[in-house]
Amino acid sequence: MPGGRDQLGPLERLTRLLLALEAGEPTGRSAEQLIAVGDYGAASEIDAARQLHRDLTALQKIGWDIRNTAGSGELGVYRLHSRDTRLRVSLSPEHQVQLVRAALVAGDTAFRDRLGDPPMEPDDPGPVRSRDPHRPGHDALDKAAYAVEHRCLLRFTYKQKPRVVHPHLVHPGASGWYLVGREEASADDAAITKRFVTDRMSDVTVDPPGTATVAADEPDDELNPLTWHPDPAVEVVVETEVQHEPQVTMMLGEPVQREVTDAAVRLTVPVTHRAAFRARVYELGRRVRVVAPDEVRDEIVAELRRIVRQR
Repeated sequence: MPGGRDQLGPLERLTRLLLALEAGEPTGRSAEQLIAVGDYGAASEIDAARQLHRDLTALQKIGWDIRNTAGSGELGVYRLHSRDTRLRVSLSPEHQVQLVRAALVAGDTAFRDRLGDPPMEPDDPGPVRSRDPHRPGHDALDKAAYAVEHRCLLRFTYKQKPRVVHPHLVHPGASGWYLVGREEASADDAAITKRFVTDRMSDVTVDPPGTATVAADEPDDELNPLTWHPDPAVEVVVETEVQHEPQVTMMLGEPVQREVTDAAVRLTVPVTHRAAFRARVYELGRRVRVVAPDEVRDEIVAELRRIVRQR
């Protein structure tokens, strides 16, 4: 065997540590036990503890989820959590955070625990995670994700106005990440479900878990842009044939009024997002005709003319 630094000894030690941690589940192994397993020779107690920490950090960096479960100021007690390490090895800590965010959006609040925490250096506070929104540097999206998961009331400034919101979900969109929640009623406004771009939220604070209320019958169409309120509400009258009515209703929403004539079915639908409404009308094509009001018809004609000129 060629001369040089012994590589086999450290590998054997890491293997012994992993086997000891696995055998110690579910209670874990103390630092003293692991130092004995590591057999750090004549090193002092302090040096042996440092070498153990380096070995455990090295194992964390290659994907093993090893956590110290002892309280602050207590002797270390380490547990080995069974994980699929491929994602942790393949993705950077920042990408792991984004993956956890996507899982939260999809409603999988347990995914974070299955993935495990990204490895951290001793003095590294680690990447932003939704479980702790109060550390300096956490952005509005992290606080919103935490508030959704733990049902915390959110307080923030949006469009120069202070808001108090019961969060329902976060989801990606054209302007980034959106918070969907029910804003508490003020003296001038009624309580209503709204959407807020998280990048435009400032001075965000999170109340304790359980302070927010989310209705059990929260509508399933919260991601449907036709239910958003960027524009003043207007009732739009459309016409369609009987055979197309189910599809028109599905695309444009339930009508508040329905009138059947010899030639067509006339539906009155409330519209609060005109751009989304126009997009649905274009998708329906000749299966629907916009009858009134004139201002909505004019908007459609003007937009179609712009599209034609651009071509």
